[in-house]
Amino acid sequence: MKLEEIIKLENLRQEKSQQSTVHLLKEGSFYHAHDWSAWLMVKFPMCEKPLNVTAKRLKDGYIEAFVGFPCSSIEKYIPNDGSVEFKPASDTMIDVVLLNADLGEATEEDIRRQVDEWKESLPLQEGKKQRREDREVAEAAPRIVRFSDVIARIVAMPLEDMSPREAW
Repeated sequence: MKLEEIIKLENLRQEKSQQSTVHLLKEGSFYHAHDWSAWLMVKFPMCEKPLNVTAKRLKDGYIEAFVGFPCSSIEKYIPNDGSVEFKPASDTMIDVVLLNADLGEATEEDIRRQVDEWKESLPLQEGKKQRREDREVAEAAPRIVRFSDVIARIVAMPLEDMSPREAW
């Protein structure tokens, strides 16, 4: 499923029952929950093991947040103890309704605002391009050169073995 489709799916939360539904998408050998679904899994944890949240800023400025876990470990992260209801949606997606998620009388807009605030508070994962730019800036920074180091290099030069061009 493409990212645009995932974002569209996460934004379709008009019905009250959809507001406490986690959409688990199978991506390779992992299940991922994005944006609203990831927020639900962090806000209403179903296991003692904390989930690692990854947040990335996309080119258009949108912050994508997601959590993931191996497909083989779904029982560890979402126990089938009566607090959830599994609804297979397709071969690559499972809807998990959190029966004990108390969202109160919050409207869709209120919850969306909470999700956006949560995403804004997450540390963003740096991309390769950003790390390369940071490294280039660090390498381009002027180095402090001590006078004593310059004199030591000049004294250590074997001028008798160098041509005038090499010495220059």
